[in-house]
Formats: sequence, C-alpha cells, structure tokens
Amino acid sequence: MKKLLKVLALLMCIFMLVGCSGGGETAGGDEGGDKPLKIAYSVQSLDNEYFVTISNGVKEYGESLGYSVEITNGNQDIAAQVSQVENFIEKQVDIIIISPVSDTGLEDAVKKATDAGITVIAANQNFEGSQAFVTIPEYDLGRALGDACGKYIAETWGDEAVDVLVLDYPDIEAIVPRGDGMRDGVLAYAPNANIVQSISANTVEKGTNAMETAIQKFPNIQVVIGCNDAAALGAYSVVDANHLAEGNDKFYIGGMDGTAQALELIKDGTAYKATIDINANGTGKVLVDTALKVRESGPIADPVCIPLNVVTKDNVADFLK
Repeated sequence: MKKLLKVLALLMCIFMLVGCSGGGETAGGDEGGDKPLKIAYSVQSLDNEYFVTISNGVKEYGESLGYSVEITNGNQDIAAQVSQVENFIEKQVDIIIISPVSDTGLEDAVKKATDAGITVIAANQNFEGSQAFVTIPEYDLGRALGDACGKYIAETWGDEAVDVLVLDYPDIEAIVPRGDGMRDGVLAYAPNANIVQSISANTVEKGTNAMETAIQKFPNIQVVIGCNDAAALGAYSVVDANHLAEGNDKFYIGGMDGTAQALELIKDGTAYKATIDINANGTGKVLVDTALKVRESGPIADPVCIPLNVVTKDNVADFLK
C-alpha cells in the first residue's frame, strides 16, 4: 500500500511539472498557445512589382517566425478585397494586413474583423478602423521625385521651357498630395518647365495608354514623371518603341518604388533616369513587426513611416546589391 501511494505521489509531481512548463509562449505561436499565428495580406494589385516585393517580404519574414502567411490579390477591386477580408474572418486568422484599392469601402468588413479580435493594419493608404498605418508621407514621396526631376531640368536645359508629362493618381484622395509634390518639386527648381498635362495612371497599361495619348497632343515631351514605377515603365515602353529618346540622351523618365526593372534601366543608362527607393524589400518586415506590436500593446496612433531614397545612375549600384 505504501509503495502504491509513493507511485501515485510521483505521478502527481510529474503532471504538475508538465502543467507548469506548458503555460509559456512557444516559438512561432500565439500568446499562451501552441498554434502558429495566421497572417493574411490583401494586396492592392499583384500586377505591380512593388506589391509583389512587399508580399514576398511579408511571407518570407512571417514564415521565418513560424507563422502561416496567406497572400491574396485585390486586383484593383475593392469588392474583391471586402470578400477577402470576410474570408479571412471565417478562417479565424490572427492578423490582417491590407494595402487597399480605395480608402473607403472596407469599413464594415474591417469592423467585423476587429470585433472578432483580429488585428487589422493598413499599408500604403489608411482606411477607417485600421489599428496601425504603415506608410510613406505622400507629399514627401512626390516631392522627392519632383525635386530630382526639377534639378535635372535646370542642369540640362537651363531656362528652356521643356514639356513635362506627369502621371499621377488623383482617383484616390489620399494619394493626391503625391501628385502635388511631384509638380511642386519640378517648378521649384525649373520654374520655366511646361507641365503640359497630368494624367491618371498607376499601372503599366495605364502608363502606356497615357503616354501614347499624350505624345499625339504634345509631341515635344522630353520629361515624364510617374506616381510609381509601373506607370513610368509603361511610358518608357512607348518612348522605347517609338525611338523618342534615340540620339537624345537628355530624355528623362522618373518613377518611384525602386523596382528591379527600373533599377536595371537606370543602371543601363537609358531614358529611365530616376526612381525613389521606398524600401519595398524591408517593408514586409515592417508590416509584420507593426502588427505584432499592435497585438502586444494595442493600436498605434501615429503613422509608421518608411524612409525614402532618390536613386540615379550615380548610386544605383548600392540598390542593386
């Protein structure tokens, strides 16, 4: 009988030790649990290399922490993003990151998610109900490219009234300051520059169409700046196909996002002469870390800003590494 009691007492001690050791957080797991966190990211458009790079960053960094990561393509359709968020809720994900197609239209779906205890953060542009906002100051982004372009015009053409095409994206209110910064920067350094037109374009296709239309009306365009590399690359394809920069090394195209294709064209000395690096490779990590901070400490009121770097042929090697 005494021997049996000793065995029972030993078993009770073992169970108590196991219970005490099981209450902590496991690597890659949720607080107090052994299941990995589930991260879902709805991207504005996977036709844009910038968002592809960010998505890869979110997936690689999240999975390196032991989390599961799902990426979905909003495909420039706010209704599709609403449906994706509702699907994430059904899957009981822990974190939802959204780079929205529009700054309105997500309110009800986002509220359902946060009411369900899901952390929801905004990337690139904000929306109602987000618990943190990772962004680049829009005016500063546009002004960085506008300043670089204006300086180039002043150094290359002096006081000549060079025709400039601006590809901006006023369709989304939050992005309007980006276009303002682009125009302000050009005119600050090249007040005689002739901004012949501002056309809405934020994809390669739209940039191509805008450039084809613009050169019919303004055949002397020699400077094009775009609200992102996608639009500027579309314009570049038209310039290249029509040999508009052939024998004219002054022709200037600038974009922003620091995409691989833009960097290669800058390195090769083409008409594509500048982009604004916005740390697309590192933004995925910033998004995940920001969401984790919200889960730990609550919503973040102030925007989490990504640094900017102007890339030209002089420093492009640093960004190709």
